[in-house]
Amino acid sequence: MLFSYFSYAAAFRSVEGTTTIDATLVGIAALLAPLVFVTVALVSRNVRPKLVLWAMLLLVLIGLAVGLLAPILGASAGFGVGIALVLAQPDVADVLRRRIFGVLLGVIYTFVLLVFATPAGVFTGAVLPPILVGLADEYSVWKATRP
Repeated sequence: MLFSYFSYAAAFRSVEGTTTIDATLVGIAALLAPLVFVTVALVSRNVRPKLVLWAMLLLVLIGLAVGLLAPILGASAGFGVGIALVLAQPDVADVLRRRIFGVLLGVIYTFVLLVFATPAGVFTGAVLPPILVGLADEYSVWKATRP
């Protein structure tokens, strides 16, 4: 995910108020993105391969919608939702809802960092969504085992 995310981030350059987009780097990011979802699905032993296609569609749709605010924020949100969908779910209630909520919190935090500390926001957008998906799973399992 980091290779795809950072190549996408590097594709947008702003020089003296003019923003240019490097199509080669966007292409590299687009080629690596399906590998992220396939790897997550295989490693987590997800038995529903159609979810990888849904994750790719959501990456594009969410990436474009949120990307209007900031392209790198759209990539972070798209990867987060895609990973939340593709990662095999434990057998507890409301896992996907908690995963999406975690990704939403991560996107909000990343946006705040992009505004106030841009380098930290760029790095956080790459790392935080998958971590929050995992934390949402841990919380879901913990909540299900409580009496």
